[in-house]
Amino acid sequence: MQERVEILRRIKRQYVRDQLAPMGLLPLDGMVLHLLGEADHLRQEDIAHKIVMDKGAVARTVARLEKMGLLERWVSDQCRREKLVRLTSKGQIRRGEIQAILDQWNTISYQGFTPQERELYDQFLTRITQNVTQFKKEEQHG
Repeated sequence: MQERVEILRRIKRQYVRDQLAPMGLLPLDGMVLHLLGEADHLRQEDIAHKIVMDKGAVARTVARLEKMGLLERWVSDQCRREKLVRLTSKGQIRRGEIQAILDQWNTISYQGFTPQERELYDQFLTRITQNVTQFKKEEQHG
């Protein structure tokens, strides 16, 4: 099973990379923009936590996306060390384009699946993700 998961992951990563490249975006850029599209704003630290990435990599990505005019960041009024991030209107448009890429990937991936099978797969994947995220948290704090 592990080989199939790795093959799926590699092909998806290549698909997303190929689709984002004409926009001048990298896969991590797409992840950050997609995540920010689901919230009004987030702390940079929360972004790193949610996508399980190094804070430094997220900070560099956020800086690059800010330079591209896709998001804006500011220092929190409540804690001067926290940086908050949100999409700009241009970022909202890009986020919609990224969602279309992900929707197309799902169309490709779920060919021949019933809605019930898709839902069941999503439930299993959610549980697996929660398990490994919890493991990673415990490993970092343990």
